[in-house]
Amino acid sequence: MKKITALFIGVLISGSILAQTEKSVADRAKVQTEKMSEELKLTADQKSKIYEINLGVNQKIDGLKTSGLSEEEKKKAMHHNNEARKEMIKAVLTKEQNDILEKKMVERKEMRQQIRKEVRKEIKKSDKNKSE
Repeated sequence: MKKITALFIGVLISGSILAQTEKSVADRAKVQTEKMSEELKLTADQKSKIYEINLGVNQKIDGLKTSGLSEEEKKKAMHHNNEARKEMIKAVLTKEQNDILEKKMVERKEMRQQIRKEVRKEIKKSDKNKSE
């Protein structure tokens, strides 16, 4: 339990640090591409193509932030852009790399769900303690 709480606090802190030091679109694309390159052992050609995909999608998402759309519309547009990114990246990767990517995505999703579950428990516990 302490490990999960510490992990959650780390995630919150890192999130706030990232929010304070807003990286440029190109920097974010580079970080995303480097992470994928390490995980999937991309070739130089794949790395270049995926960088361009990440850069293009990040530019679109950045544009949404100042678009004047409602929060719900922004959320839908971001989801659409991220789904398009996944499809474009899948086209660049080999079957083996796609399998690894899918596995990593499932692992990350499960981790986010576990963190949410623990956060909900902590909130309930905190609310219960406040009411007593």
